[in-house]
Amino acid sequence: MQANLFSNAIEHKERALAHLEKFELDQAWESLEIAKEIDPYLADLDLLAAICQFARYENAHAGMSAAEAAGVWHAANEAVQAGSLSPVAMRQLRQLLAQRLLQGRFTATLFCGGKEKILHRGVCHLALGHWQEAHRDLLDLVTAHPELAQPVHWGYLGDAAHALRMWKDANLAYLRLLFTNPHQADVLMLHHSDLRNILTRLRNELGDEAEARGLWPFVAWQEKAIEIPAGGKFLLPIVKHGRSVLGGTLMLERTAALQQFMLCLYVDQAQLQEVISFDVRAEMQGLDADLFAAYLAEVSRRQSRQKST
Repeated sequence: MQANLFSNAIEHKERALAHLEKFELDQAWESLEIAKEIDPYLADLDLLAAICQFARYENAHAGMSAAEAAGVWHAANEAVQAGSLSPVAMRQLRQLLAQRLLQGRFTATLFCGGKEKILHRGVCHLALGHWQEAHRDLLDLVTAHPELAQPVHWGYLGDAAHALRMWKDANLAYLRLLFTNPHQADVLMLHHSDLRNILTRLRNELGDEAEARGLWPFVAWQEKAIEIPAGGKFLLPIVKHGRSVLGGTLMLERTAALQQFMLCLYVDQAQLQEVISFDVRAEMQGLDADLFAAYLAEVSRRQSRQKST
């Protein structure tokens, strides 16, 4: 008798999953309720119920457009930030949405809609663990359409390259993310465990998300989670543009000051001082004297290790 009941509960759970994949949410909810009534301890029932409930709240439905599906994706991300949806539920919901979107059409630049700026075909592949396809599409975005590529896309490219063990490519992509806008990083998708752990530690230590993300590039470089190759000029246009916007003043809001500090750090480590018109170390000291002292201490440690070897 118990075996039959357990088997029936699993069947209703599988039926609920099938309905969820089609975003037939009322039917999915009904199947989940039956499964829970038969076996309330069956694994993942609460998770699936949370996904179903959230999707219903966001008006997802079987006939929704790609733009509506993208809206649910972005709403889920906001819900996780607000603490009203678990990261595990969001990841699984993303997979359901990605499967749906990949069955439809994309724009010529591979976004899921004409007004969409984040959700790209490569991101859908990444959510589903299609590493090769994700890397192909995201590499096309940042090379063929660089004006459309945002820092978050560079992070996604880094994730795909990291999963494919393309370490050098992953490092350069993560550099582009962290030293242009670490606040855009999609940490729930992040594959680089050291980078993820560093940010978690900074969040715990500082209790301030913006400050933690602002300092993230420095600590990642300090702990060698990322490397800045000498001569790499791919961030140089961003450095020069940032400097022209500053107009020589260092009276910046904290987030902007940290971002400018990190760009100066990049210039110094990439040994590009001769191709810029200002003293990066003097600027770093003016932006944050304590952080600059920590930078010089790390530079000194590295030089001592090189001499000893």
